[in-house]
Amino acid sequence: MTSYDPNPSVFINSVLVDPDVVIDDISVTNGRPNILEQPSPSYARVILWTTADTAIDVQLSQPIQIQIETPSAGDVSIFKGIISDIDIQLSDYGDIGNVTTYTLTAVGPLASLNHKLAGSVGYPKEFDGDRILKILTEAFLTEWDDVSPTLAWSDLPDETTWDSYDGVNITLVNDLTTDIDTPGVYELEAYNDGDANALTLAQEAAQSGRGVLYERGDGSIHYDDYSARAGYTALNLTDNDILASGLKTAAQWSEIVNDVIVTYRAGEANARDEQSIILYGQLTGRRETTLHNLVDAETQAEAFLEARSYPRVYPEQFTIPLHSPTVADATRNTLASVYCGLPITTSDLPIVFGTTFEGYVEGYSWAIRQKQAILTLIASAQSETYPSIVWYQIPPGTTWTAYPALVKWEDL
Repeated sequence: MTSYDPNPSVFINSVLVDPDVVIDDISVTNGRPNILEQPSPSYARVILWTTADTAIDVQLSQPIQIQIETPSAGDVSIFKGIISDIDIQLSDYGDIGNVTTYTLTAVGPLASLNHKLAGSVGYPKEFDGDRILKILTEAFLTEWDDVSPTLAWSDLPDETTWDSYDGVNITLVNDLTTDIDTPGVYELEAYNDGDANALTLAQEAAQSGRGVLYERGDGSIHYDDYSARAGYTALNLTDNDILASGLKTAAQWSEIVNDVIVTYRAGEANARDEQSIILYGQLTGRRETTLHNLVDAETQAEAFLEARSYPRVYPEQFTIPLHSPTVADATRNTLASVYCGLPITTSDLPIVFGTTFEGYVEGYSWAIRQKQAILTLIASAQSETYPSIVWYQIPPGTTWTAYPALVKWEDL
């Protein structure tokens, strides 16, 4: 095991913050608080110290990027977005010196999507991934007809370029063709309700498709369809990685759902767990979708029921101090590029938590200083995504002889 310093760097408008400016504190939040909802836009806070006579060149809406060093994977971006708030405070001033504090708040690209419209020409019946790709392409790609027809270049500042009108998002749109899983898994009903909030439309499609729409640390937007997680490589966390102090679980009656209603194009699908109802009382949960087919609504109702009809008993979050000498370099490299959906496993939990855990990262937060990096993971159990094992989860070399004679497929 080796020591590790994250040595964070901050780029504002693609320019590295002057080394004379002290990076005092960085925090980043990304993903979602639980598996039941879609991720919100990521956000970051950066605190910089300088002198009252050394202004930092920073403006609202400027791009900002935060990177950290890794043991062997180079500098990795953990956040990329735009500056949404600037707070400048004179903390100390006097004959012996002065300190000015810049507190910058930034938001990720999904926040921009929240301020755009999509759906003006409607969408046909199609799969969830195809729908999301169309929504994001329509929302982010500025075209000539998006600009006022009476506007002349002579009316604009000399430094104006096409990029000033979001043409820069052409790169983001081009990347979407590889970052969005198409066609998807579930068929959605046609949409003909006209312009609407683009983020809302995309999240509704993702929720209906049981997929996840999220940002990565490099500022890209991804959509993982329902089957995607089963193909990702899991990261195993050991007792050398996980900070044992603070581990907790909270079985909550309010999270239990044993009478499920899932809406779709032509009505509702229902599913009930009578044993759970006997134990905890009838607890109804309703999921609104834009699914086209009844059979898909029925499948989702059964899956939702299987995942939520009994209380969870695994830890709500895992905290990994990457600067700790007990954490392996390979783990640091992987977690620097953590994302919503990263599979994680461990067999080193205290007995009160069941010892073993298999699941996925749903959200995460960074707390970083020059020599300290603490990553907190919010996780869900694998059974909440895949209540029944899918073929992707069985190692390809597995044979039936590896199991006891009485084991059946449904036992797995």
